[in-house]
This record gives sequence, structure tokens and C-alpha cells, in this order.
Amino acid sequence: MELPTPKRHQLLQQLLMGLAFAIPWAKKALPTLIGIVVLFALIRLIRRKTWSIPSHPTAPVALLTLFLLLIAGTIYSQHPENGWNEIGIKFSFLLFPLLSLLLPTLAHADVKKIHHSFVAGCFLFIAITVIHAGLVVYQHPDWYYFTYDRLSWYIHPTYAATYQAMGLFILLHSGIKNNLLTERKWVHVLAIILVLGFIALLSSKAGYLCALIVIAYSMYVAYQHGIRIGRIATQAALAGLLFITTILVLPTSSDRVKDAVADIRHSEQIEASSDTTVAEHTSSTSMRLITWSASWSLLCENPFGTGTGDTQPQLNTLYEQKGEHYAALRQFNAHNQFLQTGAEIGWPGLAALLIILIAVWTIGRSEPTAQLFVILCGLNFLFESFLEVQAGIVFFSFWVLVYSRTERRGL
Repeated sequence: MELPTPKRHQLLQQLLMGLAFAIPWAKKALPTLIGIVVLFALIRLIRRKTWSIPSHPTAPVALLTLFLLLIAGTIYSQHPENGWNEIGIKFSFLLFPLLSLLLPTLAHADVKKIHHSFVAGCFLFIAITVIHAGLVVYQHPDWYYFTYDRLSWYIHPTYAATYQAMGLFILLHSGIKNNLLTERKWVHVLAIILVLGFIALLSSKAGYLCALIVIAYSMYVAYQHGIRIGRIATQAALAGLLFITTILVLPTSSDRVKDAVADIRHSEQIEASSDTTVAEHTSSTSMRLITWSASWSLLCENPFGTGTGDTQPQLNTLYEQKGEHYAALRQFNAHNQFLQTGAEIGWPGLAALLIILIAVWTIGRSEPTAQLFVILCGLNFLFESFLEVQAGIVFFSFWVLVYSRTERRGL
């Protein structure tokens, strides 16, 4: 039986719920909201004059280490001014580990409320973007506004799709445990279909993979809960079929899939070509091969990284040397968070990032949502420099905080 939450803790937990609610849609308000949470946490510290080590300290310590390595990286960077700008963007890597010392321990019921607040934020983002797209289409008839970056509006489709995928799993997991949104099951099912359809409309290739992984992982979780394998397979097949059919039916979504296939074939043709005059890569898939190769070269040549703020200039130099002028012109980053971190602050930074993921995965042995969070981040880290903008930084740091502050007996 869970004990009631002390009243002095309730305000901070409600602020965490508010932050979880805001992450999927209130991009510009996040710094202010984080500041409010920090302020109230400090007030609590001053009144109580005590602080506590998180139940699971490894992840926040590793996140703080990542921040300290970024600061150290400015010492040997050739562009320290760029480095300090980047540190300002990644200040959450400092604030959230400090919050892990100031916040009360989160019980199962607290984390559940935070999850539900996040889902509510996902639904609000769907409403905002769909209404906005509808108003634009009303004035300028073009159904493309209901897809990809024009639909996601002020948040990149990859990040929006990742938020929605996590919200989708929370809904599926709640359904598995029979914790429905309402007493009417069809409302919960409709909510799941709505999120799946929205992810399809976002037309993010990473989002497609995230959604399919969520469906597959939900099958595993359902099996762990003792649900019959036949029922699991049927429901997963229906969800997967609905999602894939939606992608193929929507013109923009199906075009994105065709473009991905064409990119792969184009890359193979370039690799097989001996004509250097046509060897420059411009497709998204082939460009990633170039950025990955350049970033790996920087990591191998600089065990402690190029220095904070110096990675992009050095990547641009390598692109020019390889004749990849388009990549240099667009200033493409590594498009892989592991390589991005490694190229910038070396093997120690890469180790810290991996430790965070492993630590949260270990925390989540009794909480599938924590492990799903690691899977989604790991997938995005493979194809995007996910932690180079606020949309990824706050999402990542926030959930690391929540799961590290959860009581040890399990979520």
C-alpha cells in the first residue's frame, strides 16, 4: 500500500507534472518552467536545510559529467565562443542533475501522474497543429500542410514523432494494465489510433521506426503480463497494419518512404561509380554516411575530442577535403549523437552518454516505460544529433531526472 504524498512535496510534484505536460508542445516556455521548478526546489532546500541523493544516482552523475566535460572542452577548443553558446543551450545537463538532489523521492503514483501529464501534452500538441494546419489550408488550399514539418509547425517532425511515440507506449501500457482513460474502452482505443495516425502524418522516417518499435515492445510487455500470445499477435498485427496502411495511403508519407529507398540506391550507385565528377552526395541517406565517416575520423584523431564548439568547423574542413561541398555549405552535423558527442569531447564524453542510457535501462527493469525511453533515445541517437537542440535536451534530461528520482522498490 502506498503512503499518501506529504503536502510539502505536492507542489514540486505538480510542477514536474506541469513540465511533463509542456514538453511536447510549449517549446518556448520550457526555460521559464524549468526555472520555476529550480526556484521552488531551492526554496524547499532552504526551508528544510536538507538534500538527498537520488535513489538511482548513476544517470544524473553521468549527465553532470557530460556537462563538465563540455566546459573542459572550451579550454582546448579553437572556437571557445561557440563552445560557451553551446553550453548555454545544454544548461539542462547541469540543472536536472542538481534537481535530482533537491526533489523528493517519486512514488509509483507520482510517476504515473507525470506519464499521464505528458500524454495530455501530446494530445494538446496534436490539437494545436491540426487546427493550425486547417486554418492555413482554408486560406491557401494545399493539403501538404497536414504533413511533415508544415504540420509539426514549430517543432521538428523527428522530435514531435518521438514525443508521440512515447505517449503511444504510455497509452498502450495503460491499456495492458487495464488503466483506461475512461470507463469506455473505445475511447482509449480511439486515442491510440489518433496518436498512430498523427505519427504517420508527421512523415518522419525516425518516427515510423519509433512507432513500429513501440508496437513490437508493447507485444513483449503484454506477454510479460500474461496476456495470451494469440491476442497479442492479433492486436499488434491490426495496429501495425493500420499504421503502415496510413503511411502508404497518404501521398507525402508514401513519398518519404520511396525517397528513403531511392536514397539507398543512389548511395550504392555513387559508391560503385568511378566518376569523381558525380560523386558528391546530396541524398539524406548518403549524406549521413559522409557525416558519420567524418565524425568518426575526428574521434579517432582526437581521443578527447576537438573541443566544445570546434566540431562543426572541423567537420566542414573534412567535407571540403572530401569534395562534399554541399555538406560543408549546409554545415551538417554528425547526424549521430554518439559520434557527435565523441567528436566534440572524446571517448570520455561518449562513455558518459552510454552510462546514462545503461543506468536508465537498469532503473527500468520494473518499469517498461523507462526502458522504452532508452530504446527511443538510442534509435534517435543513431540517426540524429538529438541532443544538440532544446527539443531533445530537455526531453532527455527530464526523463533521466524522473527515473533516477523514483523510489527503489520499483515504479
